[in-house]
This record gives sequence, structure tokens and C-alpha cells, in this order.
Amino acid sequence: MKKTLAFALIIFIICIMTAGCVQSKLSQNQTPQVTQTPVPVLFNGRLNVSIGSYDATMPVFVDNVSVGDVSRGKPLSFSVKEGRHSVKVCSGPACEQVDVEIKSAIDTTIDFENRFLKNIPQGSLNVSIGDYTGKVAIFINDTQVGEVFPGKSFTTNVKEGLHTVRASFGNVSVEQEVAIKTGKQTDVDFGDQLTNATPTGSLTVSIGGYNANNLPVYVDNRSVGEVSQNKPFSLMLNEGSHDVRICVAQICENETVDIRFAKKTVALFQDRLKQDREFTKPTVRIVDFILNGNTYILNMEYINPTINDTTITATIGCAYSYIDYSNKARKNTFAQTQQKMLIKAGTRETHALGIDLSAGSNVIASDPSLVDVSIT
Repeated sequence: MKKTLAFALIIFIICIMTAGCVQSKLSQNQTPQVTQTPVPVLFNGRLNVSIGSYDATMPVFVDNVSVGDVSRGKPLSFSVKEGRHSVKVCSGPACEQVDVEIKSAIDTTIDFENRFLKNIPQGSLNVSIGDYTGKVAIFINDTQVGEVFPGKSFTTNVKEGLHTVRASFGNVSVEQEVAIKTGKQTDVDFGDQLTNATPTGSLTVSIGGYNANNLPVYVDNRSVGEVSQNKPFSLMLNEGSHDVRICVAQICENETVDIRFAKKTVALFQDRLKQDREFTKPTVRIVDFILNGNTYILNMEYINPTINDTTITATIGCAYSYIDYSNKARKNTFAQTQQKMLIKAGTRETHALGIDLSAGSNVIASDPSLVDVSIT
């Protein structure tokens, strides 16, 4: 009985050891398999957000994350992961939101114009400055929206409600509160307010003894009056820098003046006009000439200060004497020639011209001169 138990125990131990060796061998010879979970691949589509003609600049949010701004006539385009997203555009505290399904490699467009026009209606605001002279900046609720020039108003759309409109020129600012109503135009003229709030100085424009009458005077591109020979033109301007222009036909002289409060400023154009604008009508003149053998070589200058292309026909001649080839007697004669030129508006051109003095030899010639000028 004891021998049987001892034999069974030995067999059991051998089985355990054998199983362990087999397991160890299997562990050394086999590589365990690892199972990987596939990662989904995400693709992008493109989203275009616009507000049409709605006049505003507003932030755009995708899934409550800011992605940029959109404004009238300037859509916002950007890449978005495919899937479902919420798109929101806000005007102040008021927002419009839509859900959109983005698909890979496909453009999706959302226009919020009708939503804003329906839920945040607008009216038209027209701002002018009357006879005030200057380039005036316009602000709505402390945001600059444009500029106003003399004789040219500024118009924009503004959401319905009460707004503060401000006009600023240099250090001068005036403002008004305006009520915008849907579908209606509200007009604001800051002319009187700006004039009363702006310090002024005087400007005198003169052409001295320059021979011309009723030349138009422009200040900041606005016609303000006329100036004539020995008759200056004066006016009051708001303090600051201004552009002054005087024109002879379409050709103009410009000067920038700095107006100071209660000070007199003079813009004198006499010397520049005499130098640059000697002629007020189409004309032609002989610039220089030289006698080369029996030929006069001339340089002719054609001047057209008008606003229209003009044809100028010049007849030039000179008297001269010569020795006759046949009887060797000195005789007198007159030679002339004609030149016809089309001169563009507001231009000056120089052209060469020759006069033939070939009646004989030993030519003695007077200076050439203009015999006739025709303007057509």
C-alpha cells in the first residue's frame, strides 16, 4: 500500500514538470498576437459664410469657436471637418444660428442676409456736411464707417434703433443721436454744427498782374469762386490744411495752405502762372532758328491750353536778298511756308520747320516771323 502511494506521487510530480516544460517551450517559440483598434480617418469640407447686402461686420462662430469676421460683400471661407456643426453669426448680443452638415471635399454656403434683415431690420442713414469745407470722418457708435466731403454725402445701412453719429475733422467733433427706422432714410447734416465748432482763418487767393480774368478757384476740390488780374478772391476757411487750385482751361496750379485761427493766409499764383501758363489761348511761336546755307531751320512751339484738341496752322515767312545767277544782280524777295499741326488738349509741342531761300546765291535774310496763324 505504501509503495503504491509513493509510485502515484512520483508520477504526479513528473506530469507537473512535463506540463511546465511544454508551457515554457511554447512561450519561447510563439509570439503573442496584438489586436489594434482602427482609428477613423476624418476629411474636411469647405464652408462659406456670407451676410449678403446686410451692412455690418460680424464675428462667425463654428461650434461656439470664433473663426473670423464676415461683412457686407466680403464672405468668410474656411475649412471644416466633415460632420454636423453649428454655425453662428452675431451682431452685438443678437445672434443667428444654423446647423449644417459638412461633407468631404464639398463647398457648403450659408447666407445669413435674410435672417438678419428679418430679425434685426435696418434703415438708411445719410450724413452730409452742407457748405463746410474739409474731409470729415463719420463714426456710428464710436466706430468709423466712412468719410464725407464738401458736396458729397455718405450713406449706409444701420440696424433699427437709437444710435450716436459723430462727425470729426482734426480736433473738432460734433455728434447727434439719431433714431433709425426700418425701410426709411434718416438724414443728418453736420454743416452748421461743424462751422460753429471750428476755429476759422481767412484765405486770400491772388494771381497778381497775370493777364487773365475769372479763373476758377477750388478749395479741397470744391469750387468756391473766381479770381482775376489784380482782383484777389478771399474767403473764410476752417482751421487746418487745405488744397487750393487755380485753373486756366484744363491746366491747373496747386498749393497746400495751412489755415490758422484768426490769421490771414495768402496764396499767390502770379509767378507760377507766368512761368507755366503764359498763354491762355491756342497759339504758336518761333522758339529759335538758324540759317544753314540757303535754308532757315526753325523750331516751332505749338501751345494748346484749352480742354479740346485743336488744329493750329502757322504760316512763317522772311524777306531776303540774293545774287541772281543770270545777271549777277542783287535782288529782293520773300519766302514763306506753312505748317499744320493737331495739338492735344492741355499740351505744348515743338516741331522743326524749314524755309527754302534758294532763289540765288549769297543770301542775306531777315529774321523769320509769323505771317498768319489759323486755329480750327
